[in-house]
Amino acid sequence: MKISLEKKIIIGFILNLFVVFAIAWIFILRIDKQRNQALDTSLNWIEIALLILSVILLIVVYFIIRSQLQAKNVSQDLLLENKQLLQSILDNTLSPMFIKKINGEYLLINKQFESLYKISNEEIIGKTDHDFLPASIADVYRNSDFEVVKALKELKTEETIQQSDGMHTYIAVKFPIYDSTKRIYAIGGIFTDISERKKLEESSKAADNFFRMSVDMMIISTMDKFIKVNPAVSKILGYSEEELLSKSFLEFTHPDDIEITQKEVSKLQTGVPTIKFENRYICKDGSIKWLIWSVFPDISSGLLYAVARDITAQKEIESALNVANTFFYMSFDMFVVIKNEKFVKVNPAFTRILGYDQREIINKPFLDFIHPDDATIFMDGIKKLQVSDSVISHRVRERLKDGSYKWFDWTSTIDIQTGIIYAVARDVSELIKNEESLKIANMFFDMAFDILTVAKDEHFIKINQAFTKTLGYNQEDMDRIKFMDLIHPDDKKTAGEVLEKHLKGESVVNFRTRFISKDGSYKWIDWNSNMDLQNGIFYSVGRNVTELVELEKEQQTAIDNLYENEEKLRLIVENISEGIIVADADKKIIMANNMANEIFGIEEDDKISPNLSNHFELYFPDEKTIFPSQNLPMERALSGEVTTDVEIILWNPMAQEKKRVLISGRPLVDQNNNVVLAVVTIKDISKYKQMEEDLKESESKCRQLIGFKKGSTDTMI
Repeated sequence: MKISLEKKIIIGFILNLFVVFAIAWIFILRIDKQRNQALDTSLNWIEIALLILSVILLIVVYFIIRSQLQAKNVSQDLLLENKQLLQSILDNTLSPMFIKKINGEYLLINKQFESLYKISNEEIIGKTDHDFLPASIADVYRNSDFEVVKALKELKTEETIQQSDGMHTYIAVKFPIYDSTKRIYAIGGIFTDISERKKLEESSKAADNFFRMSVDMMIISTMDKFIKVNPAVSKILGYSEEELLSKSFLEFTHPDDIEITQKEVSKLQTGVPTIKFENRYICKDGSIKWLIWSVFPDISSGLLYAVARDITAQKEIESALNVANTFFYMSFDMFVVIKNEKFVKVNPAFTRILGYDQREIINKPFLDFIHPDDATIFMDGIKKLQVSDSVISHRVRERLKDGSYKWFDWTSTIDIQTGIIYAVARDVSELIKNEESLKIANMFFDMAFDILTVAKDEHFIKINQAFTKTLGYNQEDMDRIKFMDLIHPDDKKTAGEVLEKHLKGESVVNFRTRFISKDGSYKWIDWNSNMDLQNGIFYSVGRNVTELVELEKEQQTAIDNLYENEEKLRLIVENISEGIIVADADKKIIMANNMANEIFGIEEDDKISPNLSNHFELYFPDEKTIFPSQNLPMERALSGEVTTDVEIILWNPMAQEKKRVLISGRPLVDQNNNVVLAVVTIKDISKYKQMEEDLKESESKCRQLIGFKKGSTDTMI
């Protein structure tokens, strides 16, 4: 641990004090006559040791003080050297500097301060501002000193000082200077002459005012990026200053003009200025602006100084003039210029439609080409134009070169100052003919029983009376409501598929959808639609099939019920113990149950013949007499006769098998009482008959055993 000089001296002092007290104590002991004489020798040695220790401590203290004095001398030499170095630095600094006490007395100034206030360092030491400056100025300086002392931080002020070459402006920076105990004991100051900078700032401010106030775009840029723009740039292009400075100016340039812009920049890099260079810029809103540029390159700094002007309106006027002139000559309509009631300019359409050439038209009175009955109408229009600067329209007939006439719709205006009339005409001869046809078509449109609609942009733009009668909406309603909003949610997918078919080029599409009526109910509509792909117009014909759909639903329900009953009947028939076959009016078996298949020995129903004689030999119950096939229940049922339990013997010669059956037949008739089906049941009673015979035989045997005589009543033998 490092011990300071002060602590070392204190420690030495305490040790020496201890030695003195120890020696004094020994001395007191020696005075005491009653002391122990045997301790004298020990006390002598202790006293000697203490004296030696005291001497050593004094020597140590001596050397410590000596080393500190040497260090102090070195520090003073170093301090003097640093002071001289500081003075040298201050004297060679361009800015005037000073150090003064907090009471205002100067401690140090440099040569620039001496030159500024015409006072030397030796003269100013110990003086205050009031000793060599006017009281008003000295008070200001003193007040600023107080501000530094109070604030305990650096303060900057701007001060003006009269010099031989005029007033100079200085930035005075004053700051507190602290001692080793961190207490302020002095104030330092540095004066920086900013006179030239102030002049430049004022010039720059004036230039900046012009820069900001200019209606033209003023820009400073590198070879690829804006670094400063005036407000006109943001106003014209719509981007903020941050957006303009954050990107390359080529990103704002129209893609078609990037190449010519890059070539112009390459030319600027060689030092050649740009005059009246035109290109297009893309505004923030997506619009395009035409700009004309004048650019001066500064090769040394690599900067470009540019002025640009928005010439979009001028370009549009030029373009409009070119377009107007182009349309004048290309238009299918007739464009004419009339002065003093004569044609002074006509476009090619005029000569092409009427058949005249330019020489036959120019400087000829326009009334020479108008039908006599329409001349008054035309002249009344001209008089109206001459009274007020307006636009008039009228329809008149014009004479063609072949002597025939055509109807034309004219739109005219006049330049009051020059008296020149500008007019446009269109041949409406076919239109007039078509208007009558259109009236007839509209009559049929409104009179049609079917729904007729014309749709565009998701709205029915025209509907007929049948639409209103069926759904309740009028045209005003349909102008507000999108037709897709009227379609039942479950049918919108169908409507979307229809649109896709039209877009794929399919002309007429048939479909059925539900539309909600104005009263909230839904109506089923069968539609035939077509689409004009070029104009995006749907033409549709619809018919209200709500009742038909309801009927179809009822029919389907009936069919479903019939199918269900048929299945129930089939289950019953399949599980019944009797054979059942059903034949139609054409004697074709349409159904046979499992028992019938077992009786006939045939699994396929269609291979069973309704005539039993095709499968068996038929006999009466006596098993000898042949049963006639025409008397079979199937034949009689197809004739409309009902039979019940006709007993027949069926002999199968192939299987050598005999069956005794009961057959019943029932006809099924339609609403006109015509037999449409015959149902025959076949009950195999062979086992029952066998059992009956066996029973009779058993009964006979029993009778014999008990002595029963035939014809007797309860007589026992």
